[in-house]
Amino acid sequence: MKIFDLKSLPRQKYLLHLAFLTAFAVTVYALESFVPKPLPFMKLGLSNVVILALIFTGNIRSAFIVAIAKTLLGGLLSGMLFSPTTLLSFGGTLLAFVLMLIFIKFPLDFSIIGISIIGAVGHNFGQIILVRYVLIKENSIFYLTPLLILMGIVTGIIIGYIAEIFVDKKDY
Repeated sequence: MKIFDLKSLPRQKYLLHLAFLTAFAVTVYALESFVPKPLPFMKLGLSNVVILALIFTGNIRSAFIVAIAKTLLGGLLSGMLFSPTTLLSFGGTLLAFVLMLIFIKFPLDFSIIGISIIGAVGHNFGQIILVRYVLIKENSIFYLTPLLILMGIVTGIIIGYIAEIFVDKKDY
């Protein structure tokens, strides 16, 4: 059985596998906070490998549960649950998730790396929109948009490539 093949599992095994994948994503999310960042607000997003693999293998509900749990539990573990950081992460996660779902169903047959790039850029765009309307009420924040798009493309390629290693497309 493949680790991301949750659909065929009985309820108890499904919940156990979902808990494992959530714990794994939260652990990676927490550990990533110790990795040096090029800018204070930029992370690679390695925990998104789990979410991307679940989406790409058709486990949409499970991917949504892991995405929300990762964001909330990551905020709790970092002591920033009720901070703007978690709000920005949550907003970016929701927009990225919706965009990935839309484009995975798109008739152009995007690869897992393409879907990952869309998610990463969407996440960054969701965050910058929230920063503009919640924290910094000036349009000058949008000067960061080209940098965030570039970083989204780079991190999307990396995360997509890693997820592709875990997901053997011919089995799904």
